[in-house]
Amino acid sequence: LTDRECWKEHMMLNLETGVDPADIRLRAAQGFEAADYFMANYWVFGKIIENLADLGYSPSEMTMEPYDWRLAFPLLEKRDGYLTKLRHTIEAMHKTTGKKIVL
Repeated sequence: LTDRECWKEHMMLNLETGVDPADIRLRAAQGFEAADYFMANYWVFGKIIENLADLGYSPSEMTMEPYDWRLAFPLLEKRDGYLTKLRHTIEAMHKTTGKKIVL
């Protein structure tokens, strides 16, 4: 984050294609750690995850599904198969837990 030009270059999308520029591959981090805390003491979803755990939810009953917020959903599907993977994750969670799925 200290090199602003490098950060900007990696965050920008190709103006013609709408996806990553050539030779740059930026993807969302995965798992609970991707969104619990931004930096030490700056929580994003950390408190929510902790409160759900206090209510009895375990990691096998919850999932965090981060995505590349820079892209439109059709491009996410084309580039990463994101929506297809998300559907399979939701269906598998329902099948393994036998519980109603809440998004």
